[in-house]
Amino acid sequence: MQMKRRIIWAWCMYDWANSAYPLVISTALFPVYFGIIARTSNGSNTVELAGTIWHTASLYSLAIAISYAINAALLPVLSGIADWSGRKKQFMSAFCTLGAVGCVGLALMERQTIWIGIVSAIIANVGFNGSLVFYNAFLPEIAPPRLHDRISAMGYIFGYIGSSLLLIAIVVVLLLVTTFGIEKNSQEAFLRVAPWAFIAVAVWWRGFAVVTLRLVPERNATDHQRINESIVNGWRALSQALVHVTRNPVLLCFLGAYLAASMGVQSVILLASVFGEQELHMDTSLLVAIVLLVQFVAALGSWLCAKLTERWGNTRTLVMIAAVWGLVCIAAYAIVSAIHFALLSAAVGLVLGGMQSQMRSTFSKLITSEPVHASLFSLYDIAEKIGTTAGMGTFSIVVSVTGSLRSGALALSGGFAITIILLLLVHHSARHHAVYRRITQPQHAR
Repeated sequence: MQMKRRIIWAWCMYDWANSAYPLVISTALFPVYFGIIARTSNGSNTVELAGTIWHTASLYSLAIAISYAINAALLPVLSGIADWSGRKKQFMSAFCTLGAVGCVGLALMERQTIWIGIVSAIIANVGFNGSLVFYNAFLPEIAPPRLHDRISAMGYIFGYIGSSLLLIAIVVVLLLVTTFGIEKNSQEAFLRVAPWAFIAVAVWWRGFAVVTLRLVPERNATDHQRINESIVNGWRALSQALVHVTRNPVLLCFLGAYLAASMGVQSVILLASVFGEQELHMDTSLLVAIVLLVQFVAALGSWLCAKLTERWGNTRTLVMIAAVWGLVCIAAYAIVSAIHFALLSAAVGLVLGGMQSQMRSTFSKLITSEPVHASLFSLYDIAEKIGTTAGMGTFSIVVSVTGSLRSGALALSGGFAITIILLLLVHHSARHHAVYRRITQPQHAR
C-alpha cells in the first residue's frame, strides 16, 4: 500500500512539474510579453511577418494552432510505438526535454527576431502536449477505476499549487525590481524579468519531471527493437485503437465531446491575458495577480468537481461544467472593467480543473479494460489537439476579420453547446452498457 501511494505521488509530481509551462508562460507571461515586444512604437497591435501584417493576438493564436496540429499529426504513431515497446517514459522524457528547450528559446526573442518567439512557442507547446499523452497513459496502470476521479483531480491540484508557487516567486521579483528602482515602471520590470522567468520554467519543468520518470514503473517493457519494427508495430497498435473507437458509439461520442470542449477551454486559457491586456487595457501586474488567483480557485474547483462527480456521476457533472464554460464565453463579449474580468476569471477557475480532470478520469474509466492505453489516450489527445487547432484557428480568423477579441470569445461558445449535446448522448448510451454504466452513476451506486 505504501509503495502504491508513492507511485501515485510520483505520478502527480509530473503535473507539479509541467503545469509551470501552461500557467507561467502560456497563460500569464508570454502572450503579454509577445504583444509588448511585437507592438509598434505608436502602440499598434500589429506586426509584419513573412510579408503579411498580423494582429498580434491573431498571429499568436495561429502559432499555437500550428503547434497543436503538429501534435495531432505526430502523436498517434509515437504513442502506438510506446504502447507496443513499453517505453512510455522514454517518449515522455524526450518531449519534456523538447518543451524545456522551447521555453529557453522564448527568452531570446526580440522585435527584430519575432520569428524566434513563434518557433520557440511552437516547439515548447509540441513538447508539453507530447509529454502529456504518455503521462496520461500511466493513469489506468497505477490505480483501479474507482480511484481515477480522485487521482486525476489530485494531479491537477499538484499542478495548480506547484505552478502557483513558481509564479508567486516571479511576482515577488517583479515587485522588487520596481520597488527598488531597478526599472521605472511595471512594464519595464516585466520586460526585464520575463525572459528569466521562461528559463526558470524550463529548469522547474525538466527538474521535477525526474521524480516521475524515476519512480513510476513501466509495464510491458520489451527488448530493444529496430526502429522500422517499432513503427510497424506502433501503427498496428494505433489501428487497433482506431477500429475499437469507430465501433464503439460511447467512446466515439465522448471523444467528439472532448474535441468540441477543447475548442473553447484551451483557447480561453491561452488567450485570457491577451484579452485583458488588449481589450480592457489592464496593467500587467494586475493581470498576473488575477491569473495567480485563478490557480487557487481552480485547485478548489478540481476538488469540488470530483466531489460532484461522486454525487452525480461523471456525465452529469461534465454537462454542468460545459454549461458554465459556454456562459463564460458569452459573458466575455460584454465585460468592460477589470472587476468584471476578475469575476469571470474566478468562474473559469471553478470549472477549469473540473473540466480537465474529469474528462481525463472519465476517459480512463472507459478504456480501463483495453490493453493499448497509450494508443487510446493518443486518440484522446488528438481530439484535444484538433479541437484546440480549430478553436485557435477560429479565433484567429474572427479577430482578423472583425479586429475584436470579444467577437472571437463569443465564437468559442458554440463549441460548448456541441459538447453538451454529445455528453447527453454519451450519458444515454452508457446507461445501456454495463461496462460503461459507472460514468453515469454516483459513486455510492457503482
